Amino acid sequence: MARIDCANRLTFLSEHHKTLLSKHFSQPSQTAQPRELAIKLGIHYSKVIAILAVLAADGYCQNWLLIYHNCSETFVDRTPLRSGMPKLPYVCPYCEITIYNYDELKLDVMAETEMSVEFI
Repeated sequence: MARIDCANRLTFLSEHHKTLLSKHFSQPSQTAQPRELAIKLGIHYSKVIAILAVLAADGYCQNWLLIYHNCSETFVDRTPLRSGMPKLPYVCPYCEITIYNYDELKLDVMAETEMSVEFI
């Protein structure tokens, strides 16, 4: 199990937050989207982005860019966040429509842990 010492980089986290995060990431291959964690922890979205950045910087998770299209209620594709925006034109893997404008897509971020993580 990996451990993240919150004393220097995530000082805004209370003991309660650390417990909730440790519980959420207690198993490998756990996923989290920023707004879900923000609601679960009762903290601002920007602070959740900081948590996910620390997880990625320490090598404990992979951050994904989720790609949504109006043909599906769930994301239609994902790419490593470090790869940046999908290249246009983009062909939706679900409906096979060619998309020429980013306005036709919705994007979100998801973190996926590679191991269990404890926040201390």
